[in-house]
Amino acid sequence: MESHSASFDPEAPESITDAHSRLLLETLVASTPVGLAVVDMEQRFVQVNDALAAMNGLPRAAHLGRKVKEIVPELWPTLRPQYQRILDGGAAQTVEVSTATSKDMGIERHFLVGYYPVRTEADVLLGIGVTVTEVTEQRRAHDALRASEQRYRSLVEAMAQPVWTTNARGEVVEPAPRWMDFTGQTHAEHLGLGWLTAIHPDDRKRVVRGWVESLRTKTSYQGEFRLRFRAGGYRDVVGRAVPVFGDKGAIREWVSTAEDITERKQAEARAENERARLSAVLTSAPASIAILSGERQVFTLVNPLYKQLSGGVDLLGISIKDVADARGLEYSRMLERAYAQGEALIEKEVAITTDFQGDGKPSTRQFDVAYQPLRDVNGQVDSVLSFSIDVTERVEARKKLEEWAASLRNQQQWLEAVLDRTPVALILVEPQTGRILFANQVARQMAGGDFPGGLREETYSGEHRFTDEAGREMTMDEIPGVRAAKGASVHGEPVVWHTPTGHYSLLVEAAPLPAQHGHPASVLLGLQDVTELRKTQAQLQHAVSLRDEFLTVASHELKTPLTPLQLKLQSLVKDAQSAQTLEALRERVLKTAETVSGQVRKMTTLINDLLEVTQLTGPAAPLRLEEVDLADVVREEVERFKAQAVKVGCELIVEAAPGVVGRWDRHRLEQVVSSLLSNALKYGAGHPVTLRVEKSLGQARLSVRDEGIGIAQGSLQAIFEKFTRAVSTRHYGGLGLGLFITRQIVEAHHGTLRAESQPGQGATFIVELPVA
Repeated sequence: MESHSASFDPEAPESITDAHSRLLLETLVASTPVGLAVVDMEQRFVQVNDALAAMNGLPRAAHLGRKVKEIVPELWPTLRPQYQRILDGGAAQTVEVSTATSKDMGIERHFLVGYYPVRTEADVLLGIGVTVTEVTEQRRAHDALRASEQRYRSLVEAMAQPVWTTNARGEVVEPAPRWMDFTGQTHAEHLGLGWLTAIHPDDRKRVVRGWVESLRTKTSYQGEFRLRFRAGGYRDVVGRAVPVFGDKGAIREWVSTAEDITERKQAEARAENERARLSAVLTSAPASIAILSGERQVFTLVNPLYKQLSGGVDLLGISIKDVADARGLEYSRMLERAYAQGEALIEKEVAITTDFQGDGKPSTRQFDVAYQPLRDVNGQVDSVLSFSIDVTERVEARKKLEEWAASLRNQQQWLEAVLDRTPVALILVEPQTGRILFANQVARQMAGGDFPGGLREETYSGEHRFTDEAGREMTMDEIPGVRAAKGASVHGEPVVWHTPTGHYSLLVEAAPLPAQHGHPASVLLGLQDVTELRKTQAQLQHAVSLRDEFLTVASHELKTPLTPLQLKLQSLVKDAQSAQTLEALRERVLKTAETVSGQVRKMTTLINDLLEVTQLTGPAAPLRLEEVDLADVVREEVERFKAQAVKVGCELIVEAAPGVVGRWDRHRLEQVVSSLLSNALKYGAGHPVTLRVEKSLGQARLSVRDEGIGIAQGSLQAIFEKFTRAVSTRHYGGLGLGLFITRQIVEAHHGTLRAESQPGQGATFIVELPVA
């Protein structure tokens, strides 16, 4: 059936699918009073209903398989162009045909004949559908009504048209100015029966016959004919002649008029065509359409789809109020509102349940129903057009789209929440303009909460500016985000962003995002904050530097005692070889042993410091707490350092108030006092050193003050770090661990250690310990 050679050949029934058969059957049954037929590509009748067969005066079976020209040969010259037009690809059309048929020979009948192409779903032409509606009675009624109206026109109305008078024999004997003005005939041409020559030759015989008949019967004449017009051509007129009788009943004269109906006929023709076209549209439209007239809501038009939705019931001439169920009553109320208000109404997505497929299984579908009032020539509502469109698929699609949209919104919100909480700063910018489209929480926090809009140069000045890692101010064309917005490739480029909340060392990544899902194209900027990493790197580099410096100092400090030790031992060997007496050798050995012991103690101290650092930076060693008088510890350590103090020229001054007692580790406190006192003697040589012990605000306080070289402000905190020194190793020995160890011991007692100093004005180290 999909090929171009498909046809409705009755000898090949297998070429017609079940769907086509059902369609033809439903179409024939839909409008039984109307003649219906389907012809194939060779104009042979494939289907014909009883109504059309009755119009042609032949049985239905006599039509099947025969050509149209065989059934109605007298009409074939008129019908053939209509069939050919459809075969040539023309659209549906309705024409009026006036003829006599074999059913009633000699009687002129009038028909509206519609032609439309019958195609497959693949748009292959199978044949031609024909609808035939007889309008003979309507035409006759129309003509009779028009004659009645014209017969009773007033003389005043007739005088407005071409008017003339004739004698009793129908001859013009007096000039008729209006006639001559309309037709252009001269006075001589229209006298007598000359006026008949102004009538179109094809109409003249008919007019003469009618005129003669009126003369014979002495009755008024009326006829439609074409009358010559002065400007050329012919005009359609209705001629009327009224006899004027004398006193004795004889006709004295005839008064005649000619009404120009050209425009009216053209308008009627157009209106008729429009009505036929509208009827064809309403009948074949893919919508459920009905017209209900009057307050009783009587069906005056029902198209096939409406009839199908009504269960196949023939509703023409029936009032909806007589057959309405619950849904029908609501439908009737809507019709009544539209009829009474004179305004269109619309019901959206009305559920209708019926057997749509014709398989005995009711189903429910959704319809949009419109109620359109129709008005008569006086502007009064006389009917309501019901127009229903099946929107089931649209409703289902909309619901599906709503579900998808809701799902997408949820997904989008979830993604936005994920992006907003991502610990990496993410920014979406508009290409070229650099306008900020989105910034997540981390980015907003970096920017100080109010993220700058756009990548304009004036926006990124002052509090919001960019520098490279060396601190150089970057131009707009150098900023990675600006370059990315302009289409440049950016991968892991470093930049320092200065904002009101601080400055951030960033690595910038950029990727373009195409427009999709209703979102415009954008550029995604990922700002990885490496500020802490940079700080850690700097700290590590500093630690490595300190380590290297410490190793240098440690190797030097450890080697320092060994050199004099070796020299002393070498000198002792020489003395042993050259000694004259044992007493002299013994004295030399004792002196050398004392010197060696001092160097060994110094090396032991260095090694102990290293071990102490290892212990303090590892798992905390438990403190041996006991009742300790801080003043006693200080006096004991001062006594031990007296010889060293005399050697470097320092006076040791102790100001210790009695009763400063707490639960501390005595040995550790001795280390603290020893370290601070050793430091004071080293850096304050030649000046007094004052040690003060006192109790203040519930805490024990120990201060050790020297009057030596002092400490720069920038080093007051650094001197407590491992391997950190505030002086040159060339002039002062040591590993740079003493103060670090001291602070660790103090903090283990939940105390504090700090230094106060100015360069050249000495230094004071203050230890504060809780007494409880």
